Amino acid sequence: MKRSLLHSILLIVIFFSLNGCRVFHYLTETPPPSDEEKIIGSLRNLTQTALYNINYNSLRLEAETFKGKNIRVFGVIVEEFNRDFLLFTNPFEDNEYGFYRITIDSPLPKQGDYPRPLKYISRGSEINVFGVYNGLTTINPDRISKESRRLNPHIDFTRLKNIPTIEAKVIYDRIDYRFEKPIWISKKFVEEILTEGE
Repeated sequence: MKRSLLHSILLIVIFFSLNGCRVFHYLTETPPPSDEEKIIGSLRNLTQTALYNINYNSLRLEAETFKGKNIRVFGVIVEEFNRDFLLFTNPFEDNEYGFYRITIDSPLPKQGDYPRPLKYISRGSEINVFGVYNGLTTINPDRISKESRRLNPHIDFTRLKNIPTIEAKVIYDRIDYRFEKPIWISKKFVEEILTEGE
């Protein structure tokens, strides 16, 4: 009896000693999130809070209302330039025939990249783009290649004045309905996530 009482007292003393000790704190503390967990959390937050299904004409006629907001647009890439590309929205999906200029801060993954990406993005890719709406810009129709014109005879490339422009943060495949596997992420967006709170 005395021995079990002595053991109990000893255990209580050890417990309180450890309680004030850094070792106990270390053992019970939740570790900070890894870089990957931070990025996944930020992507989830972006896809859940971005504005969806904004009428194309609203983006053109009420540009100041949406400027600086995170939005989601989708379509098919019809032309690629140096640091941007032209996204065409199919009227059968969006009830609007229109273009978006998507600006990017790093190259899109290509088929010949090493190591080869699981998914690459090029002209003809159907994608979802999440990014910041920056207002309206114009693309000179002369920048559209003959190949794009030949492949898309049904598209009127003279309609490239005052088109909605989005600074891309993340791109998903069009069939990734749950937005689980990004195929491109902005370098700037990743840097902002990783330096947040430092």
